Amino acid sequence: MTRWARISTVITSVILVWLLKSLPSIAQTTTSPLQIQLETGGFAATNQVTPFWLRANQYGVVPLKTPLATFQIRLSKDYKPIDTTRHRANRLDWGFAVNPIANVGNSNQFLLPEAYVKLNYGAVEFYAGRRRELIGLGDSLLSSGFIIGSGNAIPIPKVQIATLGYVPLKFLKSFVALKAGYAHGWFADTYVRGSYLHQKYIYLRFGKPKSTLKVHIGMNHQVQWGGQADYLRGTPLAVDGHLPSSFKYYGNVVLANRPSDYENADYTDFDGTYRIGNHVGGHDFAVELTTQRETMLIYYQHPFDDVSGLLFQNLPDGLVGFSWRRHPGNAEKRFRVSRFVAEFLTTMDQSGPTFWIPNSTFQGADNYFNHSQYWQGWSYKGRSIGTPFIAPEDELKPELTQTAGAFFPDNRVQMGYLGAEGWFTNRLQWIARLAYSRHYGTYANPFNSGLEQISLLLSAQTSLFKSGKTQLRTSFALDQGQVYPETIGGSISLLHKLK
Repeated sequence: MTRWARISTVITSVILVWLLKSLPSIAQTTTSPLQIQLETGGFAATNQVTPFWLRANQYGVVPLKTPLATFQIRLSKDYKPIDTTRHRANRLDWGFAVNPIANVGNSNQFLLPEAYVKLNYGAVEFYAGRRRELIGLGDSLLSSGFIIGSGNAIPIPKVQIATLGYVPLKFLKSFVALKAGYAHGWFADTYVRGSYLHQKYIYLRFGKPKSTLKVHIGMNHQVQWGGQADYLRGTPLAVDGHLPSSFKYYGNVVLANRPSDYENADYTDFDGTYRIGNHVGGHDFAVELTTQRETMLIYYQHPFDDVSGLLFQNLPDGLVGFSWRRHPGNAEKRFRVSRFVAEFLTTMDQSGPTFWIPNSTFQGADNYFNHSQYWQGWSYKGRSIGTPFIAPEDELKPELTQTAGAFFPDNRVQMGYLGAEGWFTNRLQWIARLAYSRHYGTYANPFNSGLEQISLLLSAQTSLFKSGKTQLRTSFALDQGQVYPETIGGSISLLHKLK
């Protein structure tokens, strides 16, 4: 067990003991009671390979191999409802969540995808720890995966201060609302020791909260920086294996500008020529239409890996999506669709096939998610932080990675996706996902041709008793094609809410 895992185990045990001792008083003194959920289940598949949709966008808690039994508990407390009659919206409130998971089977794991404490005062929230989050604008429930932050990897521990969702600007008569956040995190216990995460985002919404039509624009910026690794020793990428980690370079990280020196005792000319750290981010655009019965959202997530992408030299790369959602209404005792999503992803351009572009101030061959200094690029604990369709080498067929030379050997992808959610009568909820993709490798190591891949998921859940506290969940998934190992598998689980 790693040092971080041991620390996480101790912290979780302390929190659980405190919560169990404090349970009666917490339940009595808050109007937002403690929530407790227990879940147990299992996964199985042919070839002992977990199908794509059973593991993608699951915050890194489902291993690549089966068979597997899983056990988890989640304890949480949310903020109290705002008492509008007493005008106490600016009160101080707090919440937390802790979610230990044990996987037993082909690989035994103890995971802690969530363990955080949050504080709220008015429109501002502060939190510390690990929390499930997405990065970008889109359908957060049924998307194929947001391009920069999809929930595919286990969350990175961090501290963050942010607005609590969109905050209407009253001096603009609430026609404009702001959503923003700023965070510092730790890539704890990874292949690069002691590296940090810098993260910030800002979004504007045009249209009053109850307007029929609203427009969203914004951007996000993430940087992995600092740290040391043995594989960097003796290379021109770092000084004796050390990357610039001093906070005197924090301004260069935040502003993404070059340091004042070309090279010095802290870094080589690699950082002086380019920038300190591995920078990734995205521009987001969305149009939202809300009627009495439904909400529709059209969105575009545009990635950038350097200045060329920041200035849209890599168009049309990005994720384009359409989401339709039916508002809850009278109970219908028949088959119905309550949510539908269609998306198209392309990462083919990357500002061109060559790094040096004649007669241009920009550089091409963006090589999404890969990085020269940080060998595993935009990943955490071996999983892609961004779209799961740019996958690490261990998720692909072995014959595709023998000469890859990169952690992400397949980052030029085109993908079409359909997702739907609905009900069959009022007892059985279902979800379907279907993705068809073509994969072209990288510019440096292209595949011979566009390799085809199909991934399918059918999932259903139902309440076992009238109380609705116990649910049975089942899923069936398959991968067929030339990219991922061909497999058919499924999962079954029981979830019970104690409170």
